[in-house]
Amino acid sequence: MSGCLTYQLEHIKEDLAFLCEDISPARRELITNARELFAALQGHDLLNERKVNVLIDWLDELRLLEASNLLKNYRKTHLTGYVKAQETCFIHEELPLKYFCVLCDSKICPDCAFTSHNRDAGCDVISLDKISNEMSQRRETLMNELETLKTGIASTAQLRKEKKENLARSNEKSRNEVQKDYFTLIEKVESNKRLQTELLVGKELADIKQIFEEERESQILENELAIITKCHKFSHENALDELQTISKSTKKTAEIKVKLEKQKEMLNKRSVDLLYRKIPNDGAFCSITVSMMIGSVILRADQLLHTFDERQTSGGVLLVCIDPKISSKEFWRHLEKIDNQDDPVVMSNINMYNDDGKHTLFAVGNTVFIVHPHWTGSLYDYVTSVSSLVIDEVPEGSWITSIATHYPNDDPNDEFIISTSSDHSIREYNVSGSALRVIDTRDCVRSNAISRVAYCGNLFAIIGRSLDDVILIDADGTVKHYGTLKLPLAMSGMLPINIIWTAADWLVLCIGEGVEKEWKIVNYKKTGEFVKVCDEGTSSNDMDVPVSVARFIDTGYVTLANAIVRTFQH
Repeated sequence: MSGCLTYQLEHIKEDLAFLCEDISPARRELITNARELFAALQGHDLLNERKVNVLIDWLDELRLLEASNLLKNYRKTHLTGYVKAQETCFIHEELPLKYFCVLCDSKICPDCAFTSHNRDAGCDVISLDKISNEMSQRRETLMNELETLKTGIASTAQLRKEKKENLARSNEKSRNEVQKDYFTLIEKVESNKRLQTELLVGKELADIKQIFEEERESQILENELAIITKCHKFSHENALDELQTISKSTKKTAEIKVKLEKQKEMLNKRSVDLLYRKIPNDGAFCSITVSMMIGSVILRADQLLHTFDERQTSGGVLLVCIDPKISSKEFWRHLEKIDNQDDPVVMSNINMYNDDGKHTLFAVGNTVFIVHPHWTGSLYDYVTSVSSLVIDEVPEGSWITSIATHYPNDDPNDEFIISTSSDHSIREYNVSGSALRVIDTRDCVRSNAISRVAYCGNLFAIIGRSLDDVILIDADGTVKHYGTLKLPLAMSGMLPINIIWTAADWLVLCIGEGVEKEWKIVNYKKTGEFVKVCDEGTSSNDMDVPVSVARFIDTGYVTLANAIVRTFQH
């Protein structure tokens, strides 16, 4: 007898003991296992052919199948005449055994089939007359299921094989693309190296020539001064002639003084050549690789603020204030240290006008930086401070892709908007960090990312990644498509990369692809109608590619990657 059956019978011995009328209570308590119980039952003739069948049916009814099977084996082994002799139900003695319960492994009568062996009990009852047919049907069903499983296994194996082949092809294609991109980047780096070396050599020659000219001019002045000095070491006999000579010498000395002052001014000027700042910094949103020049914003008609990404060399963002008409004329510099070294730097090319002053905004990662320049009453002479504002709504692993401000009705305003790399939403905040509204552009902008936004009130102009036109949306209560800033057919193939609102219309910087990059500044009405091309040019290398557009009243400014500024009227 197995251990499992022993264990189960030990726990039901109290239920079976009532059959042992002749076993005393003390004797029942001494029964500790199934073998002793069977011995006691057999000793009191409780395992005779009649009573054992009653016991088996009772166990079946209690669903104690293992114990029932144990007694059935006992019956087959020790009661040899049972199978042939027994053809009627032991519970319902007058009823014949016409059914077989597969689950309980026993023949049953019709009453048992509807009571203790019904479907609610989970039994599987078959008529004895139909066992042969039922067995054939079940065997056929089983074989069909087996065939289906075999087919499924074969199909799964085929799919696994195809997936493996597809993965191999995909991986091979990816490797080839990586190799191709590698050689393309190497070629581009070499091209940039040759170009910048040529520019540097040219600049060196120009610098040497300038120094030579300055030295020659200094020598001429020195010689003239020596002649004048020598001339006046001795007194002239004729006082009038000497007076005339002194007058001429004084005049000549004044001219020499002016020339020396100019030379001194030229020598004291710091070089604003930014050619060494040449690393890509366009994130995932601009197909044009530019230098570390991020963009420019106008402070006054004669003060333009350049923004450079100097994190790799100086550990921060560099602000350089220059005269847009004389790029060599530099007013001041400010380096703002930035801990975030990975996410792209973006800036607003329109200042925030608040608290009676202009404030420049740029962003890195999830942080907005507000630059507070000092106003003397006639110009901005240095940076008083730079405050930072963390935007918690920018998800981890994402970053700000665009930041913009505007002047509503020329009134002071402390609001700005941002877009992020994680969704299609435009979010509006004030300088204290309070969220003012969220505008979902998903139904209007088909691009999977927003690279630049400009706005005036509830009207937003959106440049999506790789889109060849600018989408206008109206977010006055509900968000709806308002129009499109489309290029004329003759300008097809150009992509918008920068946009501003001028307080009256839109200015869009568009650039073409190819080696000779054609670019244009295009003017549109507020409602999206094309007006004119305000400025245009061709870029033969990555260093004279336009980066951003700014404006002051009716004058526009285009900043190139090499920090050169072009002006135009709009």
